[in-house]
Amino acid sequence: MIRISGASFAEKSLIRRVARACFAELGQEDFFVVDLSVSDGESIRALNNRTRGIDRVTDVLSFPCFDKLSPPVKEENFSDCDYDGKRVLLGSIMICRERAKRQAEEFEHSYVRELGFLSCHGLLHLLGYDHIESADEEIMTALQRSIMKRAKL
Repeated sequence: MIRISGASFAEKSLIRRVARACFAELGQEDFFVVDLSVSDGESIRALNNRTRGIDRVTDVLSFPCFDKLSPPVKEENFSDCDYDGKRVLLGSIMICRERAKRQAEEFEHSYVRELGFLSCHGLLHLLGYDHIESADEEIMTALQRSIMKRAKL
């Protein structure tokens, strides 16, 4: 379940479609809660500065609740304090609408495709994927491609 704020109906529908594709691609049952906010540049800049010490606008920030997950994971992989019998809070994502629109223009594709990609990227971070090391980047990039294809983006 994704709780989305700051997004239009169309943006919410797109983000949910990408989330379904992401979980399907990973063979992951969706018993999670994700808080996702689509915001403005100033809000994401302030959060980026407060949490990472980087005083600039960025496209997406992800705040996972768990260090390393290896999907697919099961409910029993979580402690009673993490799993309430229905859902596990996976983490939070903030996407900058202004930056997504600008990047869509720069990469010469649609805003829909860019918002979908940023949603996918953020979800993968929450699920334990990263791109710091080149081997990890290759895995994450391949997953992003597959998920975007699955989501028809």
